[in-house]
Amino acid sequence: ATVKPKTVLFGSGLPPEFFSKSNIDMPTCDLLIVAGTSLVVSPANSLVYRVSDDAIRVIVNMDPVGTELGIQYGPNADRDYFMQGSCDEQFLELIDALGWLEDLKTVVDELPESSADLVRSRLEAKEAR
Repeated sequence: ATVKPKTVLFGSGLPPEFFSKSNIDMPTCDLLIVAGTSLVVSPANSLVYRVSDDAIRVIVNMDPVGTELGIQYGPNADRDYFMQGSCDEQFLELIDALGWLEDLKTVVDELPESSADLVRSRLEAKEAR
C-alpha cells in the first residue's frame, strides 16, 4: 500500500487514509521501503517500528537514518538494508537488476527531467554494450 501518495510539506497534516490504512497494513507488511527521508517527523516515522519483526526494511537515503527508531546498520543488521545514494540512482539500479529497465522506455518522457535523463543515460549505456 502507498502510505503517502503525494508530497506532504513539513507542518502539513497527513491524509486520513494514512491513519486508517497504516493501522491495517503495517502489521502485515513484509517489506517496507523508506526513501529520501530523515525519519524525524511523526507520525510517518512510526512506520519503521510498526511493521512486524519479520518485515524487511530497506532504507534508501544519502545518509543512514532511523537508528533511534531501531533501524540497524552494518554486518549485524538482520532485516535492515541500506542503499546509500540518491533515490533516483538507487531505484534505477534496482529496476535494472530486476530486468525492468526496458519497461521505462514507454514512460521516460513522463518522468521529471532529471529522472528521465538518468534513465536515458542508462538505456544508452546498455545499448552500447
